[in-house]
Amino acid sequence: MTPEFFEGPEKKFELVLEEGRGSLRDIPRSDWERVVRAARAQVLSVCSSDRLDSYLLSESSLFVSDRRLTMITCGRTRLVDAVDATLELIGGPDAVGFLVLERKNEHFPHAQPTSFEQDAVRLSKVFPGRALSFGCADSHCVRLWHTTKPHELSAGDATVEVLMHGIAPEVASSFHGLDCLAQARATGVTTVLPGFQVDDHAFDPAGYSLNAIRGETYYTFHVTPEEIGSYVSFETNADPETHPPADVIRRVVEIFRPESFDVLSFASDPLETGDLSPLGYSLRKHVEGDVVGYGVRFEHYFRPPEGPERAIEIPLG
Repeated sequence: MTPEFFEGPEKKFELVLEEGRGSLRDIPRSDWERVVRAARAQVLSVCSSDRLDSYLLSESSLFVSDRRLTMITCGRTRLVDAVDATLELIGGPDAVGFLVLERKNEHFPHAQPTSFEQDAVRLSKVFPGRALSFGCADSHCVRLWHTTKPHELSAGDATVEVLMHGIAPEVASSFHGLDCLAQARATGVTTVLPGFQVDDHAFDPAGYSLNAIRGETYYTFHVTPEEIGSYVSFETNADPETHPPADVIRRVVEIFRPESFDVLSFASDPLETGDLSPLGYSLRKHVEGDVVGYGVRFEHYFRPPEGPERAIEIPLG
């Protein structure tokens, strides 16, 4: 049987509302559902804390707090269309204090409805901005487009992403089949950070998504366990003082044991990721840059191969 594929590597945009523009959480759920549909995705479920609304999507996640929105989509979504739909809700570009669009290198870029370059050009017609590439352009990288208007960071404003390729086959098998939800939870994904309210979903025939929230803090997993292009993303905005990134990254990597992974972080100062060599990984690429006050750090790690692997048939058509 020829294996199928699904584009796990994601697109993401994050928006910070200008002071005095009200609260994003006052916008009705029906309007956020319209934003999600604009990206060609659907809302599966919603859970809330006293400070954050979490939307689990058919293709990843949406998080909405009073002044910040984070939307992540995978597959063949058109996330840039969701940016336009969001601007309609908040009163246009002048309401935006900061916006960043992020795209991970795709496994099957020819199947995407737009390229990063097309998205960046489109946003540059609305906002002054610039585009950056972190990593190897012909390999593992993350491309960012961001507004260049000055932006003041709030205390504890940090995000850490762990983007994993080639997850261990025995772990990938936990995200297939009728018992996928119970099997997925048994891997430890629901307890990476303790005391969080968890909303998760298992997809048929394979795949898994999780949103976990506590106050204004979230973490999220999205698992694509297909044989071609197996991929997992993890992201959290947890305070690095309370949850040191090096500890969080280690716990996530130990669950999935990927062949390679990227770490991308945003903070007032570049975050330390710790020594990952005891887990069997070597650092191949390290890039740092400044994005309107955020120190952005990209690292690509890989596990040296132990020997040859078998070829995988590529689906055609």
